[in-house]
Amino acid sequence: VVDVSAQDLKQQFDQEIEIMAKCKHENLVELLGFSSDGAQPCLVYEYMPNGSLLDRLACLDGTPPISWNTRCEIAQGTANGINFLHDNNHIHRDIKSANILLTDTYVPKISDFGLARASVTFTRTIMTDRVVGTAAYMAPEALRGEITPKSDIFSFGVVLLEVITGLPPVDENREPQLLLSIKDEIEDEEATIEDYVDVKMSDWDATSVHKMYSLADQCLNEKKNRRPNIKMVQQYLQEIKT
Repeated sequence: VVDVSAQDLKQQFDQEIEIMAKCKHENLVELLGFSSDGAQPCLVYEYMPNGSLLDRLACLDGTPPISWNTRCEIAQGTANGINFLHDNNHIHRDIKSANILLTDTYVPKISDFGLARASVTFTRTIMTDRVVGTAAYMAPEALRGEITPKSDIFSFGVVLLEVITGLPPVDENREPQLLLSIKDEIEDEEATIEDYVDVKMSDWDATSVHKMYSLADQCLNEKKNRRPNIKMVQQYLQEIKT
């Protein structure tokens, strides 16, 4: 959303190292090492052979479509990673499919902690003069400079829409351009979620798709206090899988 200065990049670099050193979880990407003495600071992560969820949903480079069952597992694992961060008083602030990396068996791992913020009193909302993050995923309060765990929930709601539809979060050649706007079309009964289900996916069933869309809808509530917390999200996703 904003131009990033060299000082900001250094701060993000240091922040990422500090958080990754403390936060180890099967659904967070593992930092193996770093170098900060050259012209370009460098972070070394574990290799993630299946790249990002964004690229795999788009079947980039001819990769096969991800099955509905695997997508449900990816959503659950991502929620588990967010829950670990929130349990440890960290707000990611940039949850998006490009930051969800996949192992060879499609286990999701959240990456890119340069924007993450620690909140001592975690339920409190922090204000910042700098608006950071990726606009297509940003909650209304995040666009106003508020930092709250419920903004991660909103962003995750957009990811759930991507999981269902296989569509990118923003597309200038599409109407509506923002993926989260399909919520309005469905609310106005101009379309149903079935109209948007990824045609590349063969093994989905209407009941579980409706459940996941219902969860996405709750996560995307414009009023942050009406969104579920991450533990509620985890529980709801578990019910979809069973």
